[in-house]
Amino acid sequence: MRRTVAAVFAAGLAVGLLAGCSDDSDDSATPSAAASSVTDSTSPAPKSGEATSKPAGGTNLRADCAGLSSDDLTEIFDVEFGRPEPSTGAVNTVDNVNYKTVGCSFETTDLATTDLNEIEVDLNLSFAEQFNDNTVHCIEPSDHIHPVEPVAGVGNQAWWQSGSFENATDAEGELTVCVDEALIGIQIEGPSELRATMQDQAVEIARIVVG
Repeated sequence: MRRTVAAVFAAGLAVGLLAGCSDDSDDSATPSAAASSVTDSTSPAPKSGEATSKPAGGTNLRADCAGLSSDDLTEIFDVEFGRPEPSTGAVNTVDNVNYKTVGCSFETTDLATTDLNEIEVDLNLSFAEQFNDNTVHCIEPSDHIHPVEPVAGVGNQAWWQSGSFENATDAEGELTVCVDEALIGIQIEGPSELRATMQDQAVEIARIVVG
């Protein structure tokens, strides 16, 4: 899709404010940023009496694509989405913390769409094992390039950041959500007409995933 704007936007997220979220899971350190493959075939089944990954009212974060489906996005955006593809983000570094993301990428498949008006949604997750210290951190996006807006009522903490420049021919934004089990990023890219509704659509996606 349009990767030039995405690259500039990603640069604005390089610096963040750390706040411990919780969790002291697994071992391996795997990378991240916005979105995540929520299928972890190596994740052990919860022991009897142990809390599961499913937050109240949300999906199981370790299910395929955190339980988010193409049908969910088709309903939210009113355009058909194809099957998701697994995705893995590059290593991000904030202060002394390195982390990766795992997740899924969805794209529209409607015959009426073109490269100029297609929509892409990336769901990125960073569990404890994606952090170099095996601890989930709540990382606020940097406002170095684009302003960051707090979003109430989603997860433990959440922020919206539009990555679009004025007069740009497309729109891009990311909702960052902190929950106890993971750092979650929901990135949306699409035509400029989406700019007015993109934040609300990202929040709808978050509510499906985290409740």
